Amino acid sequence: MSTIEPKILDDLIRVHAQNNPEKTAIWFQDRSISYSEFYDVIERAAQMLLALEIRHGDRVGLMFPNRPEILFLYFACFRIGAIVVPVNTRYQRQEIEYALDHSECRLLIIDKIFSDITKELDQSVSSLERIVVHVDKSEQHAEALHQHLANAPTDREWPQVHPDDPAVIFYTSGSTSRPKGVTHTHFSLLGNARIQVATKEIKPETVLLASTGVGYIAGLSGIAMPTFLMGCTLVLELELQADKLLQAIDHYHVNMTLILPTMLLEMLESPLSKTTDLSSLRACFVAGDECSHDLYQRFKKRTGHDLLQAFGMTECEGYLANRPSGPKRNGTIGQPAEGVTVRLVDPDGNDVAAGEAGEIIVQGDSVMRGYWEDPKKTNDALRDGWLYGGDIASRDEDGFYTFLERKREIIIHGGSNVGPHEVEDIIDSYPDVKESCVVGISDTHYGAILEAYIEWEPDAQHPDIAALKNWVANHLAAYKVPDRWSVMERLPKTPTGKLDRKALHLKANAEAKNN
Repeated sequence: MSTIEPKILDDLIRVHAQNNPEKTAIWFQDRSISYSEFYDVIERAAQMLLALEIRHGDRVGLMFPNRPEILFLYFACFRIGAIVVPVNTRYQRQEIEYALDHSECRLLIIDKIFSDITKELDQSVSSLERIVVHVDKSEQHAEALHQHLANAPTDREWPQVHPDDPAVIFYTSGSTSRPKGVTHTHFSLLGNARIQVATKEIKPETVLLASTGVGYIAGLSGIAMPTFLMGCTLVLELELQADKLLQAIDHYHVNMTLILPTMLLEMLESPLSKTTDLSSLRACFVAGDECSHDLYQRFKKRTGHDLLQAFGMTECEGYLANRPSGPKRNGTIGQPAEGVTVRLVDPDGNDVAAGEAGEIIVQGDSVMRGYWEDPKKTNDALRDGWLYGGDIASRDEDGFYTFLERKREIIIHGGSNVGPHEVEDIIDSYPDVKESCVVGISDTHYGAILEAYIEWEPDAQHPDIAALKNWVANHLAAYKVPDRWSVMERLPKTPTGKLDRKALHLKANAEAKNN
């Protein structure tokens, strides 16, 4: 572990800027940003925020792709005790308005590529007073970020910041309900950074690639924060596309990343993968969605390393994982991360035996403070010192966990519990199927029946629903075989890239009512 013991997030960069100023903190488009340069910009940006009358506890929205400016602004907010509201870059106008309005943001800072979708938001969000835009220095703009930075005074007094102060409000994808504002403090984000450093075996010389947006919990708390805790180097790639990430691994000799399974599959399927040097990549963690047996095999064959599945949620990032040097087990979400306690409990709160299904509950320094301005949901999730996340898993005799279902996704069909992921795994194993999603439809006789939504592979020659149904019937009990089948050109996704089960559930039930 690093010798530093930061108390607040500002300490992460400040200490390395003092002790190892020339070390590269960030690589971006062949530009090396040292820890000293990083902290100088943070201080200037923090003074800018104070000049814009942002104070301790105020909320500041940030909407950026993966470029250094978003990290400068994160830490500038941390420096003065302001609270960052990362705006999902895939949000539509209404979703942006909700996040900014719910958190009562006073200031929004965006990259110019989001100018159209955020135009006049300060007219529709009552709390929003100003929108500052990052543009090229050669461009003229009334609210240009570079102009505000250049004009910022340097004589402002720094506010006092405490470990328990809120630091970030992440808005959930909202696949099961209206997005909730998951509130993390300086303490919880630092706690998770320490946990990830120990669990992922990050060393000072490790080079890490942000393969997801740093506006998400995984990109920020799972990769960026542990990078800076250890004084490592973070690689930022502006375009999160398969070929760009492959080239970044080769060019910057990346050692470690955390990535969605779908993106990793696209990388392995890319023709560029055959010629790209991936020998530096010693640890690749996947999380956020199902990980197929085929993906494990492909990755092992291509790199010689085991793919490392991990598991977490916005409320507590990365609390289960397989380790680079062990222990690890393919097909599982690993064992509890270092410093985290995990239990599986039944509906009465009693621990379940090995091999039995139970709800995951978590305890550790990385757990959120609660949901922003929502005491009821906070009390539902945080009980007696434990975080109840609604995920169902089992644990084997060796302590490895296997994800089963979201608690609210279980479909009760004729008195039997059906896990949609189990059914989807079988459907997805059919050669012509690219992806599937199984949802429950209310039914007066069975309680619920199952509908499967299918997306065929682009090169499928003669896709046949009847043949697919027979395939599934030969692999699953009859009550698990979907009653209805629908083909879609593309399955809908949430802003975080996961299957949008809520949208398909609403679609299925609406269609059932109309039939």
